[in-house]
Amino acid sequence: MNGSQGRQLIYLLLTVSGTVLTQRANWQFIQENGGFALGEFIAQAGATAAGQSLSWDLVIGATAGVMAMIVEGRRLQMRHLQWPVLASMLIAFAAGAPLFLLMRERHLQQLEDANG
Repeated sequence: MNGSQGRQLIYLLLTVSGTVLTQRANWQFIQENGGFALGEFIAQAGATAAGQSLSWDLVIGATAGVMAMIVEGRRLQMRHLQWPVLASMLIAFAAGAPLFLLMRERHLQQLEDANG
């Protein structure tokens, strides 16, 4: 296994973990609150200083991350760039960011293989 393959495996594992762990927490919230109420979700996220810190960290970091995905993906002429962006917005940034990195690593490996 070369370095690129190792990174791809790590990014894949992070994508799966980011999806499973965040969705598990979302389902727990849904069960505890009898459904998904966005206002209550946001209120609970900001209920403590620690929650506020993590929430702002995520909002600002994810915004910069999605912008970087779009810029880098276009620069490299990556296909299917919409999937990590959508995953970041609809599932979790913890799923979308490593998915983008996996796709980027695969794209770079394909370019390297094509150029010999």
